[in-house]
Amino acid sequence: MRSALLSCAIVAQSISFSHAQSLDQVIAPAVRSHDFGTVARAANTEHRFELFNPFSSDLHIRAVRASCGCTTAIVETETIKAGEKGSILARFNTGSHMGQKGATLTVSIDKPFFTELQLNVKGYIRSDVVLSPGEAAFGNTPEGEPRQLELLLNYVGRSDWAVTNIVSPVDFVTATFEEAQRSAGKVTYKIAVQLAADAPAGFLQNQLILHTNDRRLTTLPIRLLASVEPTLQISPQSFAFGNVKPGEPIQQRIVLRGREPFRVLEITSEQAEIRFEKDESPKKAHLINIIVAPHSSGVTGDVNGQLLLKTDLQDEPVKVQMNYKLEDQSPQPPAEIQAAK
Repeated sequence: MRSALLSCAIVAQSISFSHAQSLDQVIAPAVRSHDFGTVARAANTEHRFELFNPFSSDLHIRAVRASCGCTTAIVETETIKAGEKGSILARFNTGSHMGQKGATLTVSIDKPFFTELQLNVKGYIRSDVVLSPGEAAFGNTPEGEPRQLELLLNYVGRSDWAVTNIVSPVDFVTATFEEAQRSAGKVTYKIAVQLAADAPAGFLQNQLILHTNDRRLTTLPIRLLASVEPTLQISPQSFAFGNVKPGEPIQQRIVLRGREPFRVLEITSEQAEIRFEKDESPKKAHLINIIVAPHSSGVTGDVNGQLLLKTDLQDEPVKVQMNYKLEDQSPQPPAEIQAAK
């Protein structure tokens, strides 16, 4: 009996150790904590913890709870498929809390096994600095269209407090500041943020860094967000054909969307012959059925190439990545010759 109990304890300890190792793959211990630093009151301050599912079945997050009301925890991906990523968002409640704050976020997982892991956030919320609105958010912006927004920064305290500089993390976003009002220890700054016309398509999430003459807390971050939408959007953005034979036709479907009606002029590739039925009528969205026939280049193995879709909406073609493995089509010797060998 004693031996059986000891054996069960060893098995339980082994399973517990195995689970702990697995959780280190879900999120490494080194990135389970985040320091927001010093932030202004009412500033939108968030951090996204990224999780990975290393298991062969779904990872399901049942709930997440925060130890302090200074932080709101949001499960952004309840079910994470095997080999995929998900996230938990930690939102620092700078509008309702002040001073040094911190929270432990306990994540409850019920699949593929029951366990918990803990994440930590902390930061200092300045009560004397208020930012309105709480972030520099451009929202959805068409590619090639410049945008500008304005924020107000209010400070109450030292009569000589001042903003000395503001730094942007990217070349296509610039920011300037101007003192709008100062009286009896109060000062208001106008902060203008410009998104340039040459901003690349994609999602931007970063921070502007505001520098002050405050010796205790010299910098303040301002959250920077933008979603620059391309002139043309294509789906899917890549194809993986697997094993193919030279000249073998492969049927695929592409959806191409634009901000205004357009025509698809041609579809080409250096690696394959492309056939499709042209539609001469301009549309905002085209559903295109294509046939891809890989060229016989004399070289077998992995091929990485592109489809190039030319339209009358922009000069540059839209690119779709494709990869496949070209099979060897050299004739095989007769069976009797192979047997003789």
